[in-house]
Amino acid sequence: MRRVLHYRLLGLSEQRLEQFEALAAARTWRCDPPWVASPRSRGLFEMEYFRHLREDDRSDLSAGGFVKMAGDETDALIITIFMRDLSAEYGMRTAIKDEDHPLAKLRRLEFESGRLPSGQALEDVLAKRPVIKKVQGERIFFYPPTFRLHSQGPPSPEWAYALCGIRAYAPTLMEAEQEALKILRGLGHLGA
Repeated sequence: MRRVLHYRLLGLSEQRLEQFEALAAARTWRCDPPWVASPRSRGLFEMEYFRHLREDDRSDLSAGGFVKMAGDETDALIITIFMRDLSAEYGMRTAIKDEDHPLAKLRRLEFESGRLPSGQALEDVLAKRPVIKKVQGERIFFYPPTFRLHSQGPPSPEWAYALCGIRAYAPTLMEAEQEALKILRGLGHLGA
């Protein structure tokens, strides 16, 4: 059975829900693209899913959804960071439930205005090791901002990525992934 990541948005205005369509279109997903069910949903499945969510959670639930993972940790990480960013940008609450996450401390996450309930930033609890993505037989390494290449080196404020002996930085994981894939495609055209 494939791993399933559930997410909920609480206190988000209906006008902001189009952010999900923008996220789904912003990259190529190895898993199914993320979707959201809300009071505005018109599909039968989405309306029923949202009705069941409302029955389970009587709080200020605005929307919710789930996505079946296809073995790509970067998909799960990007959805988690996106939920954190939505929470920070709009001063709302988001929740993610990922029962099969390999790290127990990341199986249930809630964000309030971009912070965990403890007040910590997501980066404080992320694994401080690289995330590896295999594409076309090549490995791309993504290093979180808290990762230190050398024990004496300072952490970078940006995500680092490395492939084919090239190392660079980008402000977000999604931008790092897009740039790394561009480099990989370019090297493919050169026959490298």
